[in-house]
Formats: sequence, structure tokens, C-alpha cells
Amino acid sequence: MNRTRASVIFFDIGDTLGTPKISSPPAHLVGIDIYPYIPNILQQLKDRSLKIGIISNTGSEIAAAIDKVLEKASIYNFFEPNLLVYSSVLGVSKPNPKIFQLAAEKASHPTEPQHCLFVGEDSKERKAAYDVGLQVCPHPRLILDVLNGSRLRYIRVTVTIAQSNNAWRSAIKDLSVVPLYVTGAQGNQVYAIATTSSITKLDDLGFQVDRLGSEGDPLTTDVYLLRDDLQTSAGFLNPQGQSSSFFVNDEESKWVLASSTEGIFIALPGDRSIEEYHFENAHHGHNLKLLPDLSLLEPFGAGDNARTAGFVDATVVESSLSSSELEKFKTITPDSIRGYLDRYTGVKPLDESVGIKIKSRHIHSSDIGVVTKALAQDLEKIGGGNFRIGMNRFVHEGRELDNVEAELRGSESAEIVLVTAHLDSTAASSHTAGDYDPERDPAPGADDDASGIAAVLAIATVIKQLAAIKPPKRTIRFVLFNAEEHGLVGSQAYARTQAAIAAPIVGVYQMDMVGYNINPPRSFEVHVGYAASANVQKRSLVLAQRMKRLAAVLSPNLASPQIYTQPDPAEGRSDHASFHQRGYAACVTSEDFFAGPLPTSPAAEPNPNYHRDGDTFVDLDYAADIARVIGAATWVTANL
Repeated sequence: MNRTRASVIFFDIGDTLGTPKISSPPAHLVGIDIYPYIPNILQQLKDRSLKIGIISNTGSEIAAAIDKVLEKASIYNFFEPNLLVYSSVLGVSKPNPKIFQLAAEKASHPTEPQHCLFVGEDSKERKAAYDVGLQVCPHPRLILDVLNGSRLRYIRVTVTIAQSNNAWRSAIKDLSVVPLYVTGAQGNQVYAIATTSSITKLDDLGFQVDRLGSEGDPLTTDVYLLRDDLQTSAGFLNPQGQSSSFFVNDEESKWVLASSTEGIFIALPGDRSIEEYHFENAHHGHNLKLLPDLSLLEPFGAGDNARTAGFVDATVVESSLSSSELEKFKTITPDSIRGYLDRYTGVKPLDESVGIKIKSRHIHSSDIGVVTKALAQDLEKIGGGNFRIGMNRFVHEGRELDNVEAELRGSESAEIVLVTAHLDSTAASSHTAGDYDPERDPAPGADDDASGIAAVLAIATVIKQLAAIKPPKRTIRFVLFNAEEHGLVGSQAYARTQAAIAAPIVGVYQMDMVGYNINPPRSFEVHVGYAASANVQKRSLVLAQRMKRLAAVLSPNLASPQIYTQPDPAEGRSDHASFHQRGYAACVTSEDFFAGPLPTSPAAEPNPNYHRDGDTFVDLDYAADIARVIGAATWVTANL
């Protein structure tokens, strides 16, 4: 099939051409942030006299509204009007194979669908198109080489530390190579999708290139990093790992691309879910979905891509909060945390007028849509018309999911400060492998991460009140990320968009499990470690040090925060990592989950109900103490 030259190219919209901008509920499409490289690719296809169309899930939007959004984004004229395949018009949605069959018919190839090529990020949708007979491609950057007959493969590119100061990133960017993950000391290792023609060019340039898996794997799979924390804790040469429990049969053994000290890299087929592979003894960030993102090689560049615009480092003497500001943050109390916590864990109804209580915030649960809608409504109520509310939509495993965002515009600067948490939950560790039903089983996730949700909403309330007196200099965004438990998917989708438009984010304060404390001292952790870039880590450390100073003033009952740099056991393991990967300063705050960072540090106190249906307890005083610190650090950062 791949030898046939495709003459019709169909694109997905979301995550492929750009990021859809969705209004607050009732949700509708209001715009799209087009990735900067897309217009040039579309023009090259047009210059080759290829027909270009769209296959997109469009909800309840009418065709004219979608067309208007594409016109506003200046890309509508690239597409053939008769090849705009919208689910809202046809009454069938991806990944249903029928929509791809209908697209082939519209392209005048009903019996020869191989003349059509579908370009989309989601592997479940690509597999459905592939099974119908269409050719598929996972990223627009690879289209031209694929049309010329080149095949696709996963690769791992490594440069030595001695070579790491050379312009090797630019050399990779000049080829048909789409980075998925940057890792290693000084970011010297890149996992990527590449065309076979580009791989040989990398060989000729002297790169160390490992071919992973088989040719064609990227067509219908996604790559995940599975971190085997049981093996890591057991140590080298102690056979406690779990790869043999999951990847021993003939089919699944072929999915394993590589193993490393970070974990196991697998190419998961589009018709399978990462939900099936939840390792025992999993810690934060037990898996990571590797999303294609050209900006992953950019944070080490210059100008906007340095991600340092307007950053104030630790050498600058910061002004103290006024007495009135301090008093305002002290209004974050256990009761303010409890009010949100009870609703988002199912103790009380999300909406008293309806009386419906949720059982779970798992992305496979029917409750997830209700949760995101309620969060948007809460932020809208808190903002009182002063917050811009939006839903950042992305596709994962064939499902449309939303991050929830509220923006308070700065008075003097377009620079941005984020305060964040993740909104989803899981209880996979309550069950033996294969017995967990995420659609039906409860997953209250009180600590993980309803404690973070409640903290973000409580902080938003106080900052809105402060802004009514004097608006912040910088823009503040309150963001709740979806699908963290499936591989930091929502935050990666969000951070990828921000990096693509060179958004001037100067700090990200992430909270992930800030509610569990039983034994003294009242210790907590702040993680900033990022081995791939000393510069990113240095800027992130400034955020943690700011929190340390404010904690002593606002929450004296807390122990001084345990700040982790290198080595950092939470590196890459929460939503802050999505911003580190793209060069932004970020930190994650949590309860005392990990040992260290010093030999004299208090013993770790991880939540024993982590990823279990028994995750129902939160120390409200403790969570409020941490929320005050994060809120104050956000406010200070926004006013420097």
C-alpha cells in the first residue's frame, strides 16, 4: 500500500494543524492557534498540485462556524471545500472507520483509499484510517518525505558531552525528524520519529543513531516511557522489575523499543490503552506519553526560544508583601479547601441544584466531562467577569479531553505566571492487573490531586480579590491539566502550544498531592531538578527559593521546604516537567513523598492510598498552609 503515491492529503485539526481554542461551557470553537510551520507545509503541498482536505471531530459546530475559524487562522484557502469532512455534518466521528471511508469517497477514491493520506496525531485515529486502507502519517513535518517514498521509524539519537556544545540540534531540525523526548545529561539524547532518508543523513553526520522497533511502527502506535519504580527501588541486578509480567508474549514483546535507567520505552498500538500497564509500586509520573513536538529542541536556543524573557533571578532583592496582602492570603483556610475538596471527591454534589455526586475523575469515567465543566464554572464565578475562561482541547486514545484555564490579564506586561494542578484521578493500584474498570470503579483522588484542585481555586479567589484593589503587573493563569495519570498528556499538549507561540511564561507553580501529613514534622517538598538544562534548573530554583522565603512568613507551622535539584526523584514525573522540557522555569510542590534530599531530612511520608480508592483523606490545615505559600509566590512573581 505504501508504494502508492497519495494525491489527496487529509489533516486532522486539533493537535495536528494547531490547538483549538474552546470557550467556557457551553463549549464551542472560537479559534485555533496554528503551529507556525503549518502554512509553509500547506503551501508546499499546494505547489505540488495535491488536493488538501480535513477530517475532524467538530462536536455540534455547524460547518460555517468551523470554516470561519479556519479563515480567521488564514489557512481556509488551502483546502478543497468538498474535502472538508466534519463529523457534525456527517453524523459520524473518528475513530469510527466509516468517517475515513466517507472521506475517501469524497476524494473520488472509494475503492482505492490508498490514494488518500491522513495526517493526525492520535494513534487510535490513525489506526482506524490505516485499517480502512488510507495511508497515514503522524506529523505534518514528515509528509513530503513520506510522499516521496521514505518510511518512518523510531530512533534514539545520542551525542557525547564533548559534542553537546556544538550546533547538533540545528542539524537535526534541518531534517525530517520529529523529536518526542529530550533527556540525558545536558539534553544530549533525543527520542524521535524520523524518515529512513533522514536517518542515513544522521549517520553521515556522525551521530550515534539507534534504530528502535521496526519500520512503520510510527504509523499506528504512540511511544510511552513506563517507569518501573519497583525495579528502581530494588536496585541493579535484583530481578524485581515488571517488564516480564507485561511484555513477554509474542505480540507485546514486539512493542518494547528500548530499556534505560529511566524505564521501558514501548510503542503502544492505537487500539490499546496505557491504562492496561500500571506497574506495581508506581510513584508520581509512572508513565510518560512522548508527544511529537518540534519545539523540544528549541529551549536551548536564543531570543524568544531561550524562554528567559523578563525573568528576575535570585540576586534581585524582592519586595515583601504588604500587611494587607499577607492578611488576604491568610484567608486561605481549611474551610476554603474543604468546600472544593468535598465536591470534587464526591462527598457532596458538584452542583447542589442537580444533586449529582461524582465517583471518579478518571479520564475513562463518564464523570470527567462534568468535572471539567464544573471547574470552568467555578473559575468563572470566582473571576466575576474578570477572568477569561477557556478549555484547551486535545485528543488522547481517541477521546477529546479538556484542560481548564482562567486568565487574569496583567496591567503592564504580557509575561505570564501559571499556578496549576491536575484534575484527573485513578485508583488502578486498588486492583490486580486487569481487574480495574476505570469507567465504573470509584477513584476519589482526594490527595491526588483534588488537594491541588482545591488549592488552585482557593488561590484564584484570593488573587481575584487582590487584583480588584491593584491588578498584577504580569498575567496570571490558573490551569487545571487533564490526563496527567496517562502520561502528563494534558500539560504536554498545553506546554507544546505555549512553546510553539513563544509564550513568555516566567514561572510555573504546580501542585501535585499537597494534602497528606500524619506524623510530624509538617514537611513538604519542592522539586526543580532538570538534568537536561542547568539554565532551566537554575531559573526554576528561583521559584522554590521564593516559596521558602514566603513559607516562613505565611505558614510558620510548616517545616522549611525540602528543595530538590540534582538528583531529583521527581524529575520528569509531574506536570511541571512538560514545561521543563520546553525550556520554562517550573517547580512542583508536594507532600513529603520522596526520601531526602539530605541524609538529615525527615523520613518520607508518602500517602499509603496513592492511586487507590481509599484516597479520601486530606489534612486540611496542611493543604491550606501550602496553598497560601503557592498563592503568595504566584502573586510576588506576577508583580516583580
